[in-house]
Amino acid sequence: MKLGYRIYKNEDADTGAAKYGVRLVPYSKIGEEDIVRLALADSNINTQDLGAGFAALTQAIYDFVLNGHSVTLDGLGNFRLTCKTGEWDEKTQKWKSAGKDNMDDVSSDGIKGVFVRFRPCTQLREQMKRATFFDVSKTVFGKKWAEPAATPNP
Repeated sequence: MKLGYRIYKNEDADTGAAKYGVRLVPYSKIGEEDIVRLALADSNINTQDLGAGFAALTQAIYDFVLNGHSVTLDGLGNFRLTCKTGEWDEKTQKWKSAGKDNMDDVSSDGIKGVFVRFRPCTQLREQMKRATFFDVSKTVFGKKWAEPAATPNP
């Protein structure tokens, strides 16, 4: 597995100094049709059945996750919901805990966002450890790449 990365430029919130980091570059975006087409090559299932099955599976995962279930797909990983609580600290550009001294003061009003998290299975995590990387910052598939632009903090 060989993954491309690019260098990005950011500005330090406190000092204004340039800071550089690395982000992985996706090769392409794969959609449902692509997955079904590739899966057809490895099976004897007809296109309509595989497409309908894939759509039904996707809907079931969607429904389970949105109802608070943790969904594990063998050979892939686990999907679950998490939430973010606390306050955004402008100085550190990070979330800080909004812990309460009394349990009765805690409520769902402190939830600032709900997120779907994916944790890959052990086999997939082991494969990711074997990845090698190449820099596409200066060239992308043989073309010149412009100086990295500043990106906002997430």
